Amino acid sequence: MAWGVLTAMPSDAQDTRATARELVKKWQDAIVNIRVVVKMRMSMAGREMQSSDDTIEAVGTVIDPGGLTVVSLGSINPGAMMTKLMGAGAAGQGVDIASEPTDVKIRLSDGREIQARIALRDEDLNLAFIRPTAAPEKPFVAINLADAAQPGMLDEVLVLGRLGRVGGWVPAAALREIGGIVSKPRTFFVLSGETAGVGTPAFMLNGRIVGILTLRQIANDRPSAFAAMNGPEGLGLLSVILPAADVLDIAKQATEKK
Repeated sequence: MAWGVLTAMPSDAQDTRATARELVKKWQDAIVNIRVVVKMRMSMAGREMQSSDDTIEAVGTVIDPGGLTVVSLGSINPGAMMTKLMGAGAAGQGVDIASEPTDVKIRLSDGREIQARIALRDEDLNLAFIRPTAAPEKPFVAINLADAAQPGMLDEVLVLGRLGRVGGWVPAAALREIGGIVSKPRTFFVLSGETAGVGTPAFMLNGRIVGILTLRQIANDRPSAFAAMNGPEGLGLLSVILPAADVLDIAKQATEKK
């Protein structure tokens, strides 16, 4: 019987990976790159000390055939997140980092770049919704957030992504496990192991979506030189999956403001 168990395990693993590869093929075109020109400003006691225009690249997930795309707000507009990371000490000295996107483009899997705009921001959940400025010539490949499932502890999920310029813009994927489930103040799913990217989807292996990866951040009121030794959580950051139903509720607001 022991030999029977050992010979079955590789087959199960191969089946899992074959299923995951099919999901990657199905949804890879819904994962897009976002290029944003951001005006960064640093001020102290209300006086501007530094200003620059920087180009930021991020990854987003198309959730509507019209091109509505969800992305992590902090990845395209990092000012508020950077100020929080500096903590109350910097705030007490009047230090503030502000940023504002001035140009937004969606880069599709075939290399085309489409001019876009930010349709809605949710700072509490660190999400932004981006929409093409003109109606697309043909429908986008879009993930259906309504076809959702809730995983349990240690369930395996497929996380999709897309590499940037250095990686040749190719699709990326990883099989991960749910390592924790936060229930308050709202539900978040936490992946086990190292942190993952943001703005990308996670799926159950039956093809139903779990949600979108983002960063949960709390104010780092008492930063110290050793905070980073405790990993991202020491800095007040946690990579989480926001359930698809919650993302869909916010996306409806972006649609109403179209």
